[in-house]
Amino acid sequence: MNIKLQRKEFLSTKNALKNEWMRKQLNIEIKTVEGSRYIDNVIKRKIKEYSLSSQKRRKFLMYCIRAHLENDYLLVKDLIKLIGISRAGAETMIKECEEANWIRIERCDKNRRKIQATDITVETYADYCDWLWEIINKSEMRNLSASINEIEKLERSF
Repeated sequence: MNIKLQRKEFLSTKNALKNEWMRKQLNIEIKTVEGSRYIDNVIKRKIKEYSLSSQKRRKFLMYCIRAHLENDYLLVKDLIKLIGISRAGAETMIKECEEANWIRIERCDKNRRKIQATDITVETYADYCDWLWEIINKSEMRNLSASINEIEKLERSF
């Protein structure tokens, strides 16, 4: 078979697989932003709703959760830089989340504060990850990725 023709067929197949992967990924992201996951626990439902209410709130909680998972805390000034918000915006989120017991604050020297997520916030994210894993697993995106990788390996051999 002509090498030019094989390359064209590989490219066509790879593009079809990538389009299918993109379609499945888009469906997953739509389910995520629509908040289609039902949660019985009222506290966890409120955390979910809060995190989906704005991109900055979502980032705020994710950074706090990561700090908790890494057995660390984030300084408020670092959170402001990471999220790209004003101090006033950060203070609003801190106040809302502390009052709801979704974050833990440690006060350190020079009146600085360090923040991390509480256990319930981390549990809520773990539940979300379980839900997301199930959707991704059922979508068989892993098989599409493996097929794309194998085609790319074959393309390099030509």
